[in-house]
Amino acid sequence: MKIKSILLLALVMVFGSCDESIDVPLLNEAKVIDSMTSGTWKISQFTYQNNLKTSDYNGIVFDFDAITVSLSNTGTTPVAGSWGVVDEGFDGDPVLVVNLALTSVEPRFTNISDDWYVIESTATKLRLKDENLETGTIDYLTFQKL
Repeated sequence: MKIKSILLLALVMVFGSCDESIDVPLLNEAKVIDSMTSGTWKISQFTYQNNLKTSDYNGIVFDFDAITVSLSNTGTTPVAGSWGVVDEGFDGDPVLVVNLALTSVEPRFTNISDDWYVIESTATKLRLKDENLETGTIDYLTFQKL
């Protein structure tokens, strides 16, 4: 009986001391907005319909403020737009979506004007993905801080 009590106590101590919430950093809208509005950004990777399109954005600088985004070095007329971050998750399980809407009708800008799911957010990188409903492919967009 004493051995069973010791084993039971050991199991309670092992499993009772686990706290999963400590190891899992939570994303929220404010953290993504704070990161994106501090400094300028470039596209370091863009895959559209299974084709790598990163080079279409070489030299273009993205400057995000609280609700607008402006682009420089576009080689065309200035491009601006709006952006935002919303949490579409529920029950404490965040699903962050970045809404990006640029004013240009150039395909390279309309291709990134979309609702993107956040798959990684750090102070220097924002990785996004979106399912293309027309083709069934997954598009990926990564911003890197300059």
